[in-house]
Amino acid sequence: MPEITTITSESLQAEVRRLLPSQRGFGGDLEAQNVIVPIVDLTPTAEGSSLREDLQTAASHGAITATSARDGSSTTVVNTPGFFKYNATLTVLSDGTTNSNQATINLSDGLSVKPIHDLRNSSDSNPEEPVAVFVTGTCFLNTGDSLTLVTAGTDAQVRISVWPVANVNGDYINPSGFTFE
Repeated sequence: MPEITTITSESLQAEVRRLLPSQRGFGGDLEAQNVIVPIVDLTPTAEGSSLREDLQTAASHGAITATSARDGSSTTVVNTPGFFKYNATLTVLSDGTTNSNQATINLSDGLSVKPIHDLRNSSDSNPEEPVAVFVTGTCFLNTGDSLTLVTAGTDAQVRISVWPVANVNGDYINPSGFTFE
């Protein structure tokens, strides 16, 4: 005969409220029973027909676009609609002149440009002090948008690796070359 026991743990109840916000204010105390109840997971991930989300966003050799811009140049990295992950390094040297060296990663819609990462020299009096930052992120490109690299000055560089993780509708894209066994 199954026994049902009330659990009076505020920490467990708080965790249920945190994980299941739609259940706040409904129901009573948590309960447990001494009967094993099997749980059948019918999600696509459990059946093996879709990859876990964290694995779907993995970088793969066939999907990475790697490029750089340096010393006063610019380049378009990607202009295909969708969601993209990226890793980048922005580097500048300080030459004592305000804003003479600059490394920027921008999003553009064809009419205006908005920086998402921007590194400028420290403009102090000691020349040739390298400053570098590593950034990572995810961006969304709509039709007509582009991700660009821009550098200014003679000692600035941006290196970036970009790969698609979802299409413009938000549907995940499996890593290039991945197939289910």
